[in-house]
Amino acid sequence: MDIWCAIRTYPKHAAELGNQIPQEPAFFLKATSCLVSPDTIDSCDGDVHHEVELVLKFGKDLSPVEMAVGLDLTKRSIQDRLKSGGLPWAEAKAFRGSAIVSEWVAYDSSASFSLMKNGEFVQQGSLQDMHWTPEELIDRLTAWAPVKAGDILFTGTPAGVGPLQNGDRLTATLNRNEEHVASFSIDCV
Repeated sequence: MDIWCAIRTYPKHAAELGNQIPQEPAFFLKATSCLVSPDTIDSCDGDVHHEVELVLKFGKDLSPVEMAVGLDLTKRSIQDRLKSGGLPWAEAKAFRGSAIVSEWVAYDSSASFSLMKNGEFVQQGSLQDMHWTPEELIDRLTAWAPVKAGDILFTGTPAGVGPLQNGDRLTATLNRNEEHVASFSIDCV
């Protein structure tokens, strides 16, 4: 299983970090070993930032068959340093424990998701808020990448990303037609 990640798919998130939306979808990879079950997050004293995302699982025809809510964690100071030098972001995005995913449920394009930090909503999104549809992301990705059934795609994060501190509690939730269908909670150390 490969972990594909789309970047800057939500215009408000790109704006909050001072980034432009690419002219076409862009992606990076995380190692499968980055994916961990919800346990704890090492906040790295505020350097790790939360990014909640809708995650899709590819079926045999490479269309989305299942979905989950996930966290794509970022070591922001490392990412900023690498970006300023025009270097790849692997160290900032593919560290141990940088990908967390809820249980899988049947895919539905009406899905919405959210992240609460210490009981307050900090991020909320839906596929309708994205610059590109999941189908457009998948078409672009499969045009060049060796995507296979069982691979997963983090579809990008909405606005509201921010640093994590020791003691923070996160709750990620996935809804389908306003009905709660998947979630996880995790503590930061």
